[in-house]
Amino acid sequence: MCAPDEDIMRRVRKNLAALDGFSPEYLSVSVTHTHTSLHPCPLLFADEALKILGEERVWLPEKPDDLLEGAELKDFLAERMTQVATEAWNSRKPGGLSAASDYAAVSFNRRPVFRKGGDTETVMYGVCARDDFLRFEAGSDHSADMLYTWDESGALTGVAVCIPCPSQVFELHSLLSADYWHYTRKALREAFGNIHILPLCGAAGDQTPIDLTRFSKTNRRELEIWGAQAGEVYCNYDMADICRDIADRITDAVRRGFRKAKDRVETQPAFLHEACSLRLPIRKVSEADYREAMACIEAAKSRFSAENPIRGDDLVAIFEPMGVIWRYIQQNRSETVDASLHYMRIGDSAWMTCPFELFIEYSLRIKARAASLHTVVVQMTDQYLDYLPTTLAIQGGSYSSAPASTTCGPESGDMLVADAIEKINALWRVT
Repeated sequence: MCAPDEDIMRRVRKNLAALDGFSPEYLSVSVTHTHTSLHPCPLLFADEALKILGEERVWLPEKPDDLLEGAELKDFLAERMTQVATEAWNSRKPGGLSAASDYAAVSFNRRPVFRKGGDTETVMYGVCARDDFLRFEAGSDHSADMLYTWDESGALTGVAVCIPCPSQVFELHSLLSADYWHYTRKALREAFGNIHILPLCGAAGDQTPIDLTRFSKTNRRELEIWGAQAGEVYCNYDMADICRDIADRITDAVRRGFRKAKDRVETQPAFLHEACSLRLPIRKVSEADYREAMACIEAAKSRFSAENPIRGDDLVAIFEPMGVIWRYIQQNRSETVDASLHYMRIGDSAWMTCPFELFIEYSLRIKARAASLHTVVVQMTDQYLDYLPTTLAIQGGSYSSAPASTTCGPESGDMLVADAIEKINALWRVT
């Protein structure tokens, strides 16, 4: 999926409440963040936000009769996810597990920085072939973290693989695809047999699987369209080839990890799990920001009607002022948000989940400062709280750092890092 849905999670946990010996609060569901699959909200704006625009002014696409949406979609997903969790729980068997860490070059920073007069600005998916390109806002994390599972005979039964990169090679295309994870599953099963594979997306709020430095040379106009996020765009490269290359690199990392992990299988590993929430301050906008955004929206509303509805590029163009208005409404309801988090110790590995598209700076801080030697940070789990940008990203601007695409700001990022280090270190103090 593109994003987790809290309502679906509530339904699944309610369904699992009667499952013998299982505590539903310990269930965590992560998405790979592909943009070519389903999403519970098919429109750019939620229903409450559409009321601000006036729903009659917004063009709605024609929907096929057999499209699953709304409560029907959520019931369908909740039923399937309940079935998967129930079957997994009821088919538990004794075995072992082992973790390993290696590297696979999959992610690239997607926020290039450009010269702007005597200052700089960041443009997400900016064309690096421009004369004013200076650098990227941050680096990348090429770690590949694996957790292998084994049966009593010592045969490999599955592997969880965490890659800090969304599965978005096929981004902005109208087709159904698991993106590079499809090719990776196929490659891993060719290498290891018909094992279970759990793909996980590590912290990657400012990452992409596309190397903008190289691809912008032959995709200047295409990247400008891509950066606008206004519609489908066909770039000058073979997306399937890129996915196969990524799959090869991940599979090579899993092979190297396998060689290390097979000799240190644990059947009685340390296992601790804390499911909790962290109350974080939301990122506020000023009343002046709100008034400016309202003026922008009123001007847009005057140009459109039921006979001439707003669509496409024009809808995307008002995304940021709509986001400011929506944030102003949110902050007047509550100044905080509760982020759902999981912390686990599995053997000598620490596993953390969070509901953000987390910029890698925060993940690297946690990995460097936590007591655990092997630390895995998984993003976009259980709920969706937008991007969590850095101070540098907010200074640079562009999508993924603006109020419209961020529920929380750097203050919350610092709090998240502090909580993670405290909680992980506590798991290592338990004897």
